[in-house]
Amino acid sequence: MYRLGIDLGSSYTKGVLVDENNRATAFQCVKSGYNFNNASTKIINHFKEEFEIGYPVYTCGYGREQIQAPFVSNSELIALSKAVYNIYHSPCSIIDIGGQDTKFIQVNALGQVEKFKMNRKCAAGTGSFLEEIAFRLDVTPEEFTELAKEATQEVKINSFCTVFAISEIIGLIKNGASLPNIILGIYNSIILRSIELSLVEDHLVITGGLPVIHPTIVSLFKKRFPNSDSPEQSQFLAAYGCVLLNNEKKFDSPQPPTFSH
Repeated sequence: MYRLGIDLGSSYTKGVLVDENNRATAFQCVKSGYNFNNASTKIINHFKEEFEIGYPVYTCGYGREQIQAPFVSNSELIALSKAVYNIYHSPCSIIDIGGQDTKFIQVNALGQVEKFKMNRKCAAGTGSFLEEIAFRLDVTPEEFTELAKEATQEVKINSFCTVFAISEIIGLIKNGASLPNIILGIYNSIILRSIELSLVEDHLVITGGLPVIHPTIVSLFKKRFPNSDSPEQSQFLAAYGCVLLNNEKKFDSPQPPTFSH
């Protein structure tokens, strides 16, 4: 029997299957679309093909209560903090870059959320910001990463709004700025939008889908904060944390974390 954690995010819905030996054994990600229940059903049906799932499932995210299967709803902040703390077992700062928002979470020595802030300046600095720019420039995430390596200097992106930022980028291209330099500027713009949320004073953990799709983001964070990293499969940590938060309740089996960094 397996436990299932589902993070129903604004852009993507992520599922993590946890086995009786306390391991996160399988992962699945689908676009959330307009119907969170449809997205969660896709996750559940995918796993049901090979595994026996125990109910309720454990949910978090924007659509955490828009699911027809038996569920227990959890705070995304607390779930993510739980998963991260159980990897490092020490106080840390978390910057989670999602599809529609960026979150800063301060986790204390007991693994509790000490402080929390979320971006309030449009979607600039989030996954949708990069997706929109990539669409307009006709550049894939893989090409973004490779082009950034060719940059010789950073072109600063000043706009906080996604629409204005795109207009600014188009203007830079017209004025002769190279695409690699612009992309490096876009990445650093996202980092600046993230770290302006709060002062980072300890170990920094970067999570969310964006660091996975654009690993250059993690490398640039490390240049500013040497004591930083991003766990593998970091976009699934909140879903996994949902199960961890309920591991003391009677179910099929308890499970401590198994994610690595």
